[in-house]
Amino acid sequence: MRSDAKASRFPLFPPQPVTAPLRFPPLLTINLLATFLWTSTYGAPASVAEAELPADLAALLAGQSPWSATASLQTGFGYKDNILLSHTGAEGSSFALGGVEALLWHHPQARIDYFAFINAEETRYFSSQVVDHEAQAFAQAEWRYRVGDVFKFSLDGQGYYLDQIFDVSDTDVQRVVAELKVTGVTAGPTMRWAPVSWWWIEAQAIGKREVYHDGINNSRIGEEIIRLGWRPCTRFEVSVGGTERSRGFVSRPQYSSEGRPLDGTLLKIAEREGELRFDVTWDAAARWKTTTRASTLHYYDNGSGYFNYHQRKLEQTLEWTTDKWLVRLEGSARRLEFEVQTVGVGVYPPARIKEEFIAQLRVERKISTRWTAFAEYDWERSRCNDPIASYLVRQEFLGAKWSWEK
Repeated sequence: MRSDAKASRFPLFPPQPVTAPLRFPPLLTINLLATFLWTSTYGAPASVAEAELPADLAALLAGQSPWSATASLQTGFGYKDNILLSHTGAEGSSFALGGVEALLWHHPQARIDYFAFINAEETRYFSSQVVDHEAQAFAQAEWRYRVGDVFKFSLDGQGYYLDQIFDVSDTDVQRVVAELKVTGVTAGPTMRWAPVSWWWIEAQAIGKREVYHDGINNSRIGEEIIRLGWRPCTRFEVSVGGTERSRGFVSRPQYSSEGRPLDGTLLKIAEREGELRFDVTWDAAARWKTTTRASTLHYYDNGSGYFNYHQRKLEQTLEWTTDKWLVRLEGSARRLEFEVQTVGVGVYPPARIKEEFIAQLRVERKISTRWTAFAEYDWERSRCNDPIASYLVRQEFLGAKWSWEK
């Protein structure tokens, strides 16, 4: 698993070097004030929740519980052919996986709703001599306020735990993989303003704290995001976003251009990222959907620039759904070009370059109201002009999921 990849089955952000104390972007404050003045002066389109309901329907809804809940259990078996992401001598193993997730949602009352979500998953390897398990857990709670479709504001808190094998060659001095145990918490507001139905702007601020089992990479992280979206029709949307991230390490030092630690210093990382995204629904029944993302990222440290690199990334998702079937194909490619790090020896050794290619195919078949069967295939290839940082890993997985809702 890459150090910058999201966890495979739930939305969180595993170890990525980024950030500092939480700062609210000026645009967020300006938009909040502008939206408040707009809606206070001119009002907002009435939403379904705000419209008057017939007396019989209102009486029926009044007798319903404002809460709904869902839960699911999943289990399955598979095989992974390179658990340690090794360049040579790959170790493979069959495995069993089990997971649970649950959602509790309070339905909108006037303009407010909120929910809580938890997810936990563990993988047990049967024949690995080095790693016998991997685990991850995630929890989220969110409070949301909206004024029709014009203004939406939310406060979000998340917590997560990861115990996994990661490729840390992007952000560590040694170009290796490592077994990391990390606990993290995040919190922050998100605001979206849509003055017209076909245009919106969104601002988000995130503060994060990560604690590692070895203590070396403990850090405080901050993230500021601005997104602009254009939706000329219900089946097409394009958005552009900009992100600034910074990470301040608690004890990790800066490094010289030769990769040696500098005593008495503290390492800080800054990132600037831009993304262009297209979401398309290709048919009136909404069975075929695609998402395309293209992004560029600049990564800087506050020292010699030893960790500096420029990344370009392309991601594509294709999804087909019916009442009983779901087929999802995802792929991504990224290229990292390092500014200071070199490979080999000599008077003018070449700059380090790394490329990664990832593909995933997932097929689900709904067997009954409660049961779903699924199969998944994952493929990942990392290439680098330093061979030790190159590897290939493949994984096949068959499983079943039981769901409940109220």
